[in-house]
Amino acid sequence: MSLPEGKILDEAEDQEIKDHGGVEPRTIAGRAALALAENLVQAKVDFVRCWFPWKYFEPFPVSESSLDRLADQSYSLWPMDDLVNTLTSKGVDVVPVVACGYQRMLPQGLEPDQNWTLYLKRASIHTRLLVRHWKSKIKCWQIENEPNWWAEHEAGGWRTGLSWIHEHGFRQELLQTLNNAVHVEDSGAITVINLEGDAKTLDPGTYSSYCDVLGLDFYPNYKSANPINIGVLKLGDEVSKGLGKPVMVSETGYPSGPSFLGYSPDRQAEYVEGASRQAYALDGVTGIGIWRYIDTSWRSFPPQENHFGLFDNRGSPKPAWTAYSRVIKELK
Repeated sequence: MSLPEGKILDEAEDQEIKDHGGVEPRTIAGRAALALAENLVQAKVDFVRCWFPWKYFEPFPVSESSLDRLADQSYSLWPMDDLVNTLTSKGVDVVPVVACGYQRMLPQGLEPDQNWTLYLKRASIHTRLLVRHWKSKIKCWQIENEPNWWAEHEAGGWRTGLSWIHEHGFRQELLQTLNNAVHVEDSGAITVINLEGDAKTLDPGTYSSYCDVLGLDFYPNYKSANPINIGVLKLGDEVSKGLGKPVMVSETGYPSGPSFLGYSPDRQAEYVEGASRQAYALDGVTGIGIWRYIDTSWRSFPPQENHFGLFDNRGSPKPAWTAYSRVIKELK
């Protein structure tokens, strides 16, 4: 009698895991989520901010005639369940970015230029379904991404359509729609709008009425490796005190390469530690998110985009991860 290779040992191992009260994830995504959770718990990380791409739930736009039925029912698949359930079961909160209009994240062919009113309705239904599904596990939602930087996103090819450039009220309508959608489904939820903090067009007061917490994104060394600059984070404290509203550093980071531009793993570690300490010292700043957890396996431009991870794309920790873990434990 022949058996598939490893079958007997695999079943014995599965039984041992069950006997100890655990269940080994059956999918690659499940195992990845568990490995992520274990790393974060060990480092005492409080939350993960991550994309929830619209197309994961709706690869193609639901027909207009079916939208009301979708709103009353639900999506048939929930591809982020492994991530949400695993992280939250380990005590790590999830802060999803929802309804982001990056073309690579939208359902195939969807863009606001075709019909603003219909786009707003679709965005509202999509957001409400996500909040309804996860409101017992997720309490903080980021709506859209860097609305003060949409024209630059369009110029870079991340967004498509004139609505992101010549918005004529579209920006405000969309943010208000998304904010309302979250709170209709969960009145106790917290909404975040993040702004590109290095931009001259920051204007935080314009956006503060559409969210509960204002987020700021800082990349002071994006164009130049030296000198390392953590002082810009003080702007978060100034904005918080000026608006009387809590502020978080939604994103900040420093790339570990390429070396020919002056970046290095040690400089990245220095920035991550310094930025974490700076944010902790500011009364108006409620939290900080480091971009990003791991380098991607694909290549982006400019080249420093490929080196922001605290782990490399093979999953090996960089010095910045060690520094980050250490400083969290010290500050807590």
